[in-house]
Amino acid sequence: MEEKNAPVKDKIDPDLLVPPHMVGELIRLVTGEWRPDDAQQEQLIAHLIECQDCRIMLISLLSAEQEQLVDPSEGSLQDILAQFVAIHHKIAGLGYEQMGAYAEAIVDQGQDEADKRFPLLVEHLRTCPTCKVFLEDILLFLRETDEIQ
Repeated sequence: MEEKNAPVKDKIDPDLLVPPHMVGELIRLVTGEWRPDDAQQEQLIAHLIECQDCRIMLISLLSAEQEQLVDPSEGSLQDILAQFVAIHHKIAGLGYEQMGAYAEAIVDQGQDEADKRFPLLVEHLRTCPTCKVFLEDILLFLRETDEIQ
């Protein structure tokens, strides 16, 4: 199995192979090398809910596994992949809405008030550079829009 994983690992941003990310575990899960217990499953699910990078990586890993199948149009892997992509889109959409609302609250009410209204998002932003950049982009857009008006 290690031979099969080597090319995949070479293409992954090294930052995604260290905590808080779980890409190493995702690779082992998809290839059947890891069978998480209940607590590990809960931890993995909680991380996937929060981490867009790991969700995208899981989609990529599942897609790569599907391509290895003799008939990729058959089987449960295609169903799992389709369901996970749909879930990813729903989570991402909710995240964008929440990030937009948080940014608007920062602009309208100030950082402290916004932080009180969105404590989970504030906690997530402490560990997710991708979302920090996304928030900064939204704030820049909102502030530039205010200046134009």
